[in-house]
Amino acid sequence: MPRLMLSCLILSALVCLPLHADEPKTISVGQSPESACRGFDNKLYVTMINGDVLGDGTVVVIDGDKATEFAKGLNAPKGIAFVGDYLVTADETTMWKIDKKGTVTKLADAKDFPNPIEFLNDVVASKDGSSVYVSDMSTPGPMFEADRKLWATDSPQGKDLPRKGCIYKVTLGGKVSVAVPAGNEKIRFPNGVTVDESEAQDHLYVGDFFSGEIVSYEAGKYTTVATGMRGIDGLTVTKDAFYASSWTQGKVWKVDRKTQELTVILDGLKSAADFYYDAKQKQLVVPDMLSGTLVFLPIK
Repeated sequence: MPRLMLSCLILSALVCLPLHADEPKTISVGQSPESACRGFDNKLYVTMINGDVLGDGTVVVIDGDKATEFAKGLNAPKGIAFVGDYLVTADETTMWKIDKKGTVTKLADAKDFPNPIEFLNDVVASKDGSSVYVSDMSTPGPMFEADRKLWATDSPQGKDLPRKGCIYKVTLGGKVSVAVPAGNEKIRFPNGVTVDESEAQDHLYVGDFFSGEIVSYEAGKYTTVATGMRGIDGLTVTKDAFYASSWTQGKVWKVDRKTQELTVILDGLKSAADFYYDAKQKQLVVPDMLSGTLVFLPIK
C-alpha cells in the first residue's frame, strides 16, 4: 500500500476515535461563573458575577451546552444551593431565594445577622430541607500580598490576620443563627462549607481559604482533617473522600479520608471556583471563573 494512502487511513482512524471517557468536558457560560448546583427539573444552575456594576449579577440555567439567563438583578452572587424548592444564593451581604419562575426575593441582609458581616460566600443545603449554611469569609483583601498571591502562613502579615470568619445557618423564612462562631484560628477565612454526605445529621466541614486546611466542626470542637490546599473555594465530603478546589491555584484535589493522601485530579484552570458534586452523574461541575467556563470532571 502506498505510504501516502496508509498515512491517510491511519489519520482517518484516529480522527474517528472517541474522546477518552475520563477527559473533562468544557463549555463556555459567560463572564465570571462562581458556583453551580442542580435545581428545578434537575438542571444545572450557575451564579454569574458578571461585571462590577451593581445589579448585573445573574443566575443562568444550563441546557445541553447552552447557558440561558434564569434570574437577574443580583450584585455579585457566589455560592448557590437548592433546598425546599428554592435556589438560595449568597451575595456578599445579602441572601436571596429564587423560585421556579426565576423570581428573586431577599431572604436576609446585613441587619438580620446577629453580628456584622463582610463577605457571604459559599452555601450548602442543610439536611433538614428548609435551611442553608453560609460562610462569612470576612474581607479577603488582607490575605493577599499582591496579584492573587497569599501571604506565607508563618509571615508576620499572615500571623496578624483577623479571626472574623464564621458560618451562619439561614432558614427559608429568613431566620439567621450562628452555626460556627468566629474567633478560632483554624477558620479565619472560611470559604467552602459542606455537610458530610454520608451522615444523617448535619456534620459541618469548612475549607479555610488562607491556611488551606479542611476543618471538621462538631459539638463545639474544631479538628483539622486535611491540609495543603491553599486557596480552598469549593468543598464536598463523601463517605470516602474530600474534594476541594483552589481559586488561587486552579486545581481540584481528592483527599482520601483514611490516609489523608492528596491527589490532584484537575489542574491548569485559571481559577477553580465553587464546584458542584454531581453524585448521580459521577462528576464534579467546576466553574473556572476567570475563563468563563464550566468544566465537567468525571470522578470514580
